[in-house]
Amino acid sequence: MIEIQDKSDQQAVDAILALGYPENKPYIETLLAWTCDPNWPIAGSIYAYLSQLGKQEVASVLRLADQVDHDWRYSLITQLIAGYDDETLAECVTSLKRWAAQTGSQECDFEALRLLAERALIDPAEIAAIAKRNLFVYNLWIKETLDAAGQAIYAFPLRDHHL
Repeated sequence: MIEIQDKSDQQAVDAILALGYPENKPYIETLLAWTCDPNWPIAGSIYAYLSQLGKQEVASVLRLADQVDHDWRYSLITQLIAGYDDETLAECVTSLKRWAAQTGSQECDFEALRLLAERALIDPAEIAAIAKRNLFVYNLWIKETLDAAGQAIYAFPLRDHHL
């Protein structure tokens, strides 16, 4: 059993990848676990390998992306899913649509919607409907934020404000 010791253990990653697929299938979850930070030295080679596997492991990638925090999902979208070929990406449409509609998900919504639009994965009318809803939500958040800021500013006497 090969074990990845730390975020710089490229030797262990290379040994796992050298096994080839499907022999290294038992390691896929372990490899995915080491993609939580795209800045880790081993993450790049793992992204590249999983991207090459495409349809063979897309279900594992999507399952993980649904379970992790928004930062990790963002990395999976931008570093892995966006690199899939059209055939593999077609299997991601349902997930991408769901993520695109989750406003406030730390840029996952923007990246998912961008990918749907750039690769023409769904009808433009559906992209417009998601974007319209997201813009409404974001505008509402902006309005509420400005209202709260205004109340805070005017709650104190002007002599207490310092520039």
